[in-house]
Amino acid sequence: MAKLIGIGVGPGDPELLTLKAIKALKEIDILLLPTGRAGGESEAYGIACNYIPEQVTQIKRHFPMTSNTVEMLGAIQEIAAEIIPMIQAGKTIGFITLGDPMLYSTYGYLKKFVELECEVATIPGIMSFGAIASGTNHILCEGDTPLVVYPCTDDLSRLDALLAIGSALVLMKVFRQFEGVKAKLIANGLADSCVIASNYGKPNEVLYRSLEDVNPENLSYFTTILVNPKA
Repeated sequence: MAKLIGIGVGPGDPELLTLKAIKALKEIDILLLPTGRAGGESEAYGIACNYIPEQVTQIKRHFPMTSNTVEMLGAIQEIAAEIIPMIQAGKTIGFITLGDPMLYSTYGYLKKFVELECEVATIPGIMSFGAIASGTNHILCEGDTPLVVYPCTDDLSRLDALLAIGSALVLMKVFRQFEGVKAKLIANGLADSCVIASNYGKPNEVLYRSLEDVNPENLSYFTTILVNPKA
C-alpha cells in the first residue's frame, strides 16, 4: 500500500544510515526534500544522496523555520494537501530528515496532517547526541542520573532547575544562546564536563572538550552540548 515514509538519515555521516533507511530509499516512488529556506538545499539530501536511485522523482519544498506557528503550520498543511493525492494515487513518498524523524523534526507536523487520510510509516535514524557521545567516548549518563534533552530556545530559566538536581543534559539548538548556556554551566563547575559539537559528522565538524576553548564563531545552528556532571 502506498504511504508516506519518514526516513531518518542520522546526524551527518552517510555511513550512519541504517540498512532499513537505505532499503526504503530504494523502494520509494517520490522523495520529498525539505529545505529550511526558500530555494535552499536539503541538508538531509546531502547525507543520503548516494543511496537514492536515479529513477526516484524528487520534489523540493520549503518548510519555514519560524517561531510563527500559524505560518509554519499553514505552509506544512499546504504541502500535505499536495502529497496526499499522490499517495492516494498509489505513490509511496519518502520524507528524509536529519537525525531521527521523531525528534524536533518538521516531519512530525507533516505526519499529523497526512495520517488523517493516508498510511504513514516512520524509520528511525541515529540521533545526533547519540552519535556525538559514541564518537567522542562521552558517557551520556549512568545509574540513576536523569538524562534531559533540552532545547535552548527560551530564556533558559528551566535550565537552572535541571542543573540544580544534577541532571545529565543534551542541550540542543544552542547556537543563539551559547553565551548564556556557557555562563550557567561554568557557574555550576561544568566547564570540563562537556562535549561541544557543531556540524557533527559533516566535513566542517567542530569539536571541543571544554567550554573555555570554544570559539563561538565556529558554531553553527547544528550545535549540541552534552553535559555529564559525573564525567
